[in-house]
Amino acid sequence: MSSSGPTGRFRRSWPALLVLPAIAGLVAGIVSGPSASASENSTAVPLHRGPQLDVSLIGGSGEGYAVQAGVPYGVDGGLFTGTGGELKARTLPADEDPYGRRRWLGVIGQQAGYVITHPRTSSEPATYELHRLNVVSGSDSDLGTISVDPIGFTADGWLVWDGEDLVETRFDTGNAAVVATMPDLADRKVTGTALTTGAALVRSTNADQSESYLDLVEFGAGTIERVATETAADLHAFDLSPTTLVWWGRQYTGEPQYVKVRARSGGVVTTYNDTDDNADNSVRVPGQNSAAYVIPHEGAWKLRVISTSGGVSTLDLPDYSAGLIADGARWLLAASGRVANAGVYSVQDSTVTRVASVPALNISTSAVAFAAGRIYYGDNYYFDDGSTPLDARAPMAIWSRPVTGLGRPVLGDETELGQRSAHVPGGGDSIGFSAGRGVVSGVATGSTFTWRLLDRGRLTATVRQTWSYQPTGEMDTRYPNVSGPYLTAAGHVYDPTGKLVYSRPGAQTGIGGPGRPDDLYGPRLIYSTRNAKSGDTDVWVRDLDRRKSGSNPGKLASTRTYAPRVAIWGDLAAWQSGSREISLRRIGTTQIRRIRITGPLIQLTLGEGILAWNANARTYTLDTASASSRPTAYAGAGNHLALDDHYLARRVGTGAMVVYRSLYTEKYRPRLIGTFAPAGFTPNGDRRADSWEPQFDLSKPVTGVKLTLRSTKTGSVLRTLTGTGPDGSIRDLVFDGRNNSGKALANGTYSWQLTARAQDGEGALIGIRGETSVKGTVKISKSKG
Repeated sequence: MSSSGPTGRFRRSWPALLVLPAIAGLVAGIVSGPSASASENSTAVPLHRGPQLDVSLIGGSGEGYAVQAGVPYGVDGGLFTGTGGELKARTLPADEDPYGRRRWLGVIGQQAGYVITHPRTSSEPATYELHRLNVVSGSDSDLGTISVDPIGFTADGWLVWDGEDLVETRFDTGNAAVVATMPDLADRKVTGTALTTGAALVRSTNADQSESYLDLVEFGAGTIERVATETAADLHAFDLSPTTLVWWGRQYTGEPQYVKVRARSGGVVTTYNDTDDNADNSVRVPGQNSAAYVIPHEGAWKLRVISTSGGVSTLDLPDYSAGLIADGARWLLAASGRVANAGVYSVQDSTVTRVASVPALNISTSAVAFAAGRIYYGDNYYFDDGSTPLDARAPMAIWSRPVTGLGRPVLGDETELGQRSAHVPGGGDSIGFSAGRGVVSGVATGSTFTWRLLDRGRLTATVRQTWSYQPTGEMDTRYPNVSGPYLTAAGHVYDPTGKLVYSRPGAQTGIGGPGRPDDLYGPRLIYSTRNAKSGDTDVWVRDLDRRKSGSNPGKLASTRTYAPRVAIWGDLAAWQSGSREISLRRIGTTQIRRIRITGPLIQLTLGEGILAWNANARTYTLDTASASSRPTAYAGAGNHLALDDHYLARRVGTGAMVVYRSLYTEKYRPRLIGTFAPAGFTPNGDRRADSWEPQFDLSKPVTGVKLTLRSTKTGSVLRTLTGTGPDGSIRDLVFDGRNNSGKALANGTYSWQLTARAQDGEGALIGIRGETSVKGTVKISKSKG
């Protein structure tokens, strides 16, 4: 590969430079607030092994290989090395500089070379920390820090450009020596160089930049040979190895692209015109008396080899092959894909052989929800069913586990959800759960998004939306949110049948990040709008169970924060009221509590008695029941927050989901989230609305469910029904319009009251707003005749 500047780059047919991401550790400690240790109060949700791998080749030789591997579209994985067979995971020394950048320079023998660049500061120049890693043992050697950026290494030392001199610093002695001096090419503009042992291939242009020249400079002999003259606009790139020169032109769709190969020692130039449009972005790699490149085709990857003698051959490769390098008489590359096929492959004498593999890796959690004592999570953005191409966005598996425990959370057996969910572009959660209800995303088609509404795993409705702009010009958010019987997505609210029940007015939204522009607690929707007169943002609450009026929606506050993050739970509302401030208010009162935060707000959420947020790369919680409470900080960065009862869940740097037991000890009574029921029914035997079957969703599992129906005139009990709510959802109450004696009740309106107790013994059911009684009315109206 050619370089873009006069300093060039040392080449022995090595791969492109790679940046290895840091392998973050799981840190679950609580660093401030209450004194209980995180080890006693947190449990990580076990990860799954992924069926696919992304593999990038760092380098290889007859003595060993080094690759970077991870799960597709994830951040898991890391460095793997070995002599062949299944490569072993290696851990590199921690970089104390968070801004340091690791760059791999390839593998020679048993040694993989890399450099960590420490950027310059206002007072100090950039420095370069040199390392060698033994690919057989995994041991790392720190060779010190230099002030000149190294461009490569040989078996003996590091190479740097020092002005016009190419200097090698030996590993064994530390002595530096000039190994070559670039000739003076001042009469032409040098636009790139490529290096190999004892030689350089230099690209330059004439005065009007209409022609490009390639000159072979032999350091030992001190000679310069004009190799080629090409039209400047057509010459794309060039490279050389100890035996071979290659250069190639730009390709335009539908037109052939020239590839030219010649022996370094001289002779005839072999020209091949490649008409495959898929070959245009492939790097041509010079090897031993030939050059080769990969041509990607879905289900049919190819390797094209052009020899200096004029021969051209095309070989079949494993799917998703990339990172081609030359190692003597053979070619090496990495193939991504399913674990059984992924790894390092050798191509020699028309034979393709896998010489190294990588073990299956854990898949990070990509979506999370927490409801009624169960945590739900997706194990990757992409689910592989064994037939899906690596780069296809297929639905992911959704899993759940019960969570219990008075100290460290105890995770129960894992269950796979029957419905799968697709990745929602933009990085937001694609699932939501509340009591027994849920929403999962279907695969997006063009600008159309599909939400599948679930009740106890059963599909109840499908909602399709087209990504659009609000009438006021703000963008819709795509991320679904379900709370009791209501779903909100893209600014619209739906009931369990998929019926649109409300569209919020031009709320401030934004795509990207886990924060929500609106939030639901059952029928209560919190959102914000821009005030055109004042320029402020107004925060509103709309009760969907009540008619629109002058007080519904009601304004909670005004803030100068554009598109503030908002949250609601029961009778508590929270919103971002400044760049470093969150406001908390109990709906129905005017008193606002302001909480100072330490950095930009990333995510905000509310639960029963708990406010939680991510800011300044950390997670914080606050006890909302205590006016004097102070935030508790959790060590390490986290995202995708979810609250339920006494628990908090968040995804940490490893991609794992960690569940924490709350340090706040107040008992949490089950709270009504929402009711989905008709206002009345007609028990006349016509098989249409002959019974009233209300659906109740509660914040936690309950026992002792009882629905009591009374006369609105006398208050006497007419009928008592019993039910169950093991997941917080009550679905087995059926009123047929008869009293306890089986006598049909007359037309009219009757009152009802729901009672239940927390399954964990923490109290009796309360209403959405904290009412001690959950009640309503139902109308019986039988048609005549």
